[in-house]
Amino acid sequence: MQGLLKRFWNWIQQFFAQIFGSSSPLGQDEKNPLKQPLSDTDYEFLFSQLLDGVAHGWHEGRILKYFEDLGERGKAKLWVAWLDRFGEKALSSAAPNLQLAARMMRLGELAQSFQKIEPIGQAAYDIGRQLYTREADSAVWEYAGPDTKVTDVLETDIKAPTIEESLGGNAPSPTPSQPPQTETLTIDQLLGRLQQDPQLVAQLSEQLGIDSNDPQILVDALIRQFEAQQPPETPQPSTEPPSPEAVQNYFNQGVEQANLGDLEAAIALWDQALAIDPNFAPAWHNRGSALGTIGQLEEAIASFDCALAINDQDIEALNAKGQVLYSLQKWPEAIACWDQVLAIQPNYYQAWYNRGSALELMGQPSEAIESYQKALEIEPTFELAQNRLQALSQE
Repeated sequence: MQGLLKRFWNWIQQFFAQIFGSSSPLGQDEKNPLKQPLSDTDYEFLFSQLLDGVAHGWHEGRILKYFEDLGERGKAKLWVAWLDRFGEKALSSAAPNLQLAARMMRLGELAQSFQKIEPIGQAAYDIGRQLYTREADSAVWEYAGPDTKVTDVLETDIKAPTIEESLGGNAPSPTPSQPPQTETLTIDQLLGRLQQDPQLVAQLSEQLGIDSNDPQILVDALIRQFEAQQPPETPQPSTEPPSPEAVQNYFNQGVEQANLGDLEAAIALWDQALAIDPNFAPAWHNRGSALGTIGQLEEAIASFDCALAINDQDIEALNAKGQVLYSLQKWPEAIACWDQVLAIQPNYYQAWYNRGSALELMGQPSEAIESYQKALEIEPTFELAQNRLQALSQE
């Protein structure tokens, strides 16, 4: 597991370098930091990267560092003011956004650990809770379309086992004069209880044999131990051919495993879906993303190619393939992917920015400038592109 985590963080660092064209998460020229405030577009761009990190398991310290790396622009009051504006926009939209709600609430829970970013977390949590409350009653908990990625299935209404059940009866037995006291909690409720009760964290850590006081790690271990104790389901013989529902079930189970951090198990489940239906493009897409995350970059490209063979208009798969090629320092091939994205959607300004980053590394500053300028023609307030243009003009 340590090897998997190491490869994951290496990939995250490469991903940020690719997105921002710099080893810094901001892509800033540290010798010449810009003093003007971030635009709403920049905030939204950076916030989406932060939420992606949260979805992939960032701990509290990593989130704090993210804001510290922003320097003056990471101040809580600036982000809270922007979140107020962002929340109004998100809540006024009729589009369902339970994934956003779940990630924002998780960010709020993690940010409670540090006073410096607690106001940001509280603002994010409040918006997420409003989105969740508004949409949860009418939501359909199924894969909704080909653009769903590894973290796009929200886990809700999962009943957590009681601590007594999960530990296989290792909890103290009640005295004869006391009836058994058990409590069924949802995952969110259990996380909240652990975050508020250090003594319970210590007890659960000792009983599970895990040297950690991170509530999320303990809850994940608790779920795994509980699942391991359940008797395997006996497969029922059937003469019917595999149904589309079976493909969807394997796919959704893979997404759940990916959300728990077990990408190898997720890949195995998506392989089962593809064994039934080799033309199920979302499984190829997610498989490529997972393989890229664990450092199997060539295999990731092969999976993206399979997805694109089924749907060559999938700009998300093209963009992801470009990112993997960038990580392999195959910059011309990465640029070719982003050129295909732009041929389909010319206003995809992030692809123009990514293209400029690759051209910079290839030693073609004038061509990089043209790409950054294209990004700014589409989104004039995109400060990250402005940043790179200023840096290149000073060289």
